[in-house]
Order: sequence, then structure tokens, then C-alpha cells
Amino acid sequence: MKENDWFVMRPRKAQAYGRLTGDGFLVREGSTAMREGSPGVKRDREERDRLVRQGVLVPDSDPDLYRFSRDHLFGSSSAAGGIVKDGNCSGPQSWRRPSDGKSIKDVLR
Repeated sequence: MKENDWFVMRPRKAQAYGRLTGDGFLVREGSTAMREGSPGVKRDREERDRLVRQGVLVPDSDPDLYRFSRDHLFGSSSAAGGIVKDGNCSGPQSWRRPSDGKSIKDVLR
């Protein structure tokens, strides 16, 4: 796998692009995230609210979405996916390469 391989995640209306880096998982500016995703307890809600306060996530033209105002580095693909989905997420299984549909987990095998 090349370091510049981008993966996509599309939960409901959101569409986000990210890639693995030596320091974590980078989500690309312009990607979108659900404002209200799956119901129930959300382990990443505090982090999501912090990103909104910091201006990393801003309201999108679609009222159901936030948009990343700049690239943002997360500690893992799961943490990034939880923010994008607004719910618990297995990043290695949820982020997929657009060229062939393979998940991060499949690519790293």
C-alpha cells in the first residue's frame, strides 16, 4: 500500500476521504460528516463537539451534515470513522479504497 492511497467512507449522506499516515489517519478538507448518525451512546460525541468548537467541523449547506474546514489528523481510522458516522465505527472495515472497494483491513493483509 502506498502512503498516498485514499480511502472513502459513505455513511448515509456523508462522504469523507482519508488516508493512513505514520501518525494516524488523516481526513481530507471538504469531507462531510453526519450531524446526527446512529442513535444510542456515541463514544466520539465529546471529540466531535470539540472539533465543532475549534472550527474543524463547520455547518455544511446540507443541514444534516458538517464539513471539514481543513485536513484533520485522528489517532486512528476508527476514531475518524466515528466522527464521520456520528456513531461507533470499525475504521479498518468501514474505510474503503474507491478504486477497488477493498477495506483498509483487506489492503493491510
